[in-house]
Amino acid sequence: MNDHASYNGHESDLLTVPEAAKLLRISRNLAYELVARRELPCVRLGRVIRVPRTSLDAWIASQAASGVTDAALGSESGSRQQRLM
Repeated sequence: MNDHASYNGHESDLLTVPEAAKLLRISRNLAYELVARRELPCVRLGRVIRVPRTSLDAWIASQAASGVTDAALGSESGSRQQRLM
């Protein structure tokens, strides 16, 4: 059985780094860099690296939330700078 295939019609709980990269629409190399910098959640099983699907979903949600916060802060400081000029 292929470990990348669905099991009983469900998605795999553990993704390879290239599979996670594909879901994130980033390059494979960037995904490995994020793993090396411990920014992307992963599990190491010896030399094998897997990304838990639930952890990836939570990471995406936290990144989206911080992006919204950063964008809101950025627009606020930008308008403040315009008023100062």
